[in-house]
Amino acid sequence: MSALEIARKKISFDVNKLSHFIWEGEERFKRFMAFQKLCGSDPLLRNNPKDIGIGRAETYELYARKMKKLLEVADLRDIKEFATLIYPEALVSSLNYEMFMPTIMNLGTEEQVKLFYEPASRWEILGCYSQTELAHGSDINRIETTATYDKQTKSFIINTPSLKATKWWGSDMGITATHVVTQAQLFIDGKRCGVQNFVVQIRDVKTHQTLPGILVGDIGAKFGYNSKDNGYLRFDNVRIPKVNMLSKYVNVSDDGQFTKTGDDKVWHATMQLMRQHFLDSVWKCLGIGLTIVIRYSLQRKQFKDSLGQEIPIFDYQLQQHKLIPLIAEMYGCMLGSKKVFAMAQDNVARIKQKNDFSKMMEVHVVLSASKAYYTWNCFFALEKVRQCAGGHGYSYYSGIPPLITEMSPCVVAEGDNTVLSLSVGKVLLMYLNKAMQSGKAPNTTCDYLEDVFNYLTELKQPLVSKECTRDLNKVLAALRYNVAFNVANAGQKLQTLMGDKGLTFKEATDKHLGILLQEIAHTQSNYWTYRTFLEEANALTDPNIKSALTQLCLLYGLNKILEQQGQLFEYGVLSGPQFVWVRETRDELISNLKDNALGLVEAIAYDDNSVRSAIGDSQGNPYEKLYHWAKDLNPLNEPEFHEQVFKTIKTIRTASPHAKL
Repeated sequence: MSALEIARKKISFDVNKLSHFIWEGEERFKRFMAFQKLCGSDPLLRNNPKDIGIGRAETYELYARKMKKLLEVADLRDIKEFATLIYPEALVSSLNYEMFMPTIMNLGTEEQVKLFYEPASRWEILGCYSQTELAHGSDINRIETTATYDKQTKSFIINTPSLKATKWWGSDMGITATHVVTQAQLFIDGKRCGVQNFVVQIRDVKTHQTLPGILVGDIGAKFGYNSKDNGYLRFDNVRIPKVNMLSKYVNVSDDGQFTKTGDDKVWHATMQLMRQHFLDSVWKCLGIGLTIVIRYSLQRKQFKDSLGQEIPIFDYQLQQHKLIPLIAEMYGCMLGSKKVFAMAQDNVARIKQKNDFSKMMEVHVVLSASKAYYTWNCFFALEKVRQCAGGHGYSYYSGIPPLITEMSPCVVAEGDNTVLSLSVGKVLLMYLNKAMQSGKAPNTTCDYLEDVFNYLTELKQPLVSKECTRDLNKVLAALRYNVAFNVANAGQKLQTLMGDKGLTFKEATDKHLGILLQEIAHTQSNYWTYRTFLEEANALTDPNIKSALTQLCLLYGLNKILEQQGQLFEYGVLSGPQFVWVRETRDELISNLKDNALGLVEAIAYDDNSVRSAIGDSQGNPYEKLYHWAKDLNPLNEPEFHEQVFKTIKTIRTASPHAKL
């Protein structure tokens, strides 16, 4: 038997059952597998190692053809749900259904849905989304693009008043899209009415030529996402009909009266759904990387044991300690992402059906903290994965480098992680003030605020014995203490800054509390994710899967304690000997989980075409496949290429005055 076959026999649970859990049911899992089979069996849709290293123009054209083929042979629901991680590059025109259509549906009236959403759903128009400008991204209120209402013609005039106001980074905007949802400062009779959303046609639907007053193009090569034509866009007094301002919650009457319905933050509900797509992608991205490196580590052998037998590198303790905690991280992100998505969907439904905005801030806290720390954690984890694959991990044929480039934009796109974490910290400080006045936490997300100051005076150490470090609820209590102390500490410093020094809330938080605010968000994410992981593990019915995921959950929690040991020691929550117990229990868990590592990553169920790795496919034989890809599928080794470059090589050799041919 091969090394992978031997490892699979050691798995203690049914991998297929775990796959059903991960993919939220057998029916969806079957759809996912069928979609992968479709992509892997089609000559155009399958991943081809020969495409590695092709230029941007060729990459764009290839992924445009892949999208066309998918729309012909696959269900759009499956494309939206499953296509993202199957390819190393993003599909051309995907912003049409990822951002343009959801924005119209959530912010548009019934008339606007018919006017823009329905033709986009039939691919008669191609939409994109462009908020960021050259000089402003996160600070949306300071964007400079203007939309001036003209009462006489009942239209808006969209204009780019300066170079800094040039729209920048919009995906699918440089070459592909015919329409864009963009944000601009609305002015009526010289009065600023805030940032609003407008649909602007930028290209002719029939000829695809740029329309008058529009200056648009591609911004150039990037660290990744090079199939995407991220674009720049400028408006030279472009006139659009009044109906092109998305008006479900805001309205401009014919005579120029501006009115709002509901919370003016409704726009963020749509952004929340878009942000959640990153959460869904990052754990899958890490999962593919872990699948590759765990399989490779079970087959790669280095150095001999006392019997003269070469040792698989996964048998080394250090390799296990590098990788198995990352499996726990991946599952924490996965389960947290699923809960965040349910919360965000519920929030949008409440707004649509009842005009109920009561969950908006709670979802903002959970989603923003999760987006920041899940994307950061998975991005850094993938670099560790690459290093754990040694020299071969540096090769694109390993499949790991493209995962890193695919992950890299996630830490800044749809909300810069630093800005999001600061925002979470500020909201939790406001929640602290409310809790002090009412004696109750505003919501279950921050339940620790009910008795936050009791923690300061009546501290009860949760891990008073080594046995306690194996108690899932006591680990939860330690993480609860951690975030509670951080909020209380920041609250006391804020009170001093505002009371004794007379600073405003903004001055205090912007200039003096940034580090503490970020720590609040970090420990809030750790606590909430572990609590979610624990709830999901407790709800499992299959005893073998429950045992494996419970151990993984505990490992996740203990790792988060060790990440924050300086704070926990400072606050008196844990002492030196207690940290020793935590590390000992963590080490025991890693050892216990070793035989299940392969099953935990293979349950994600990405097939060999989707994993796209020479060293990490399901059949093994990494050296044979790596050699085959390099020798037979590498365009630089084709005879035709050698003939083309020989003349150039010859000129290099003859360029030296000492050359003798």
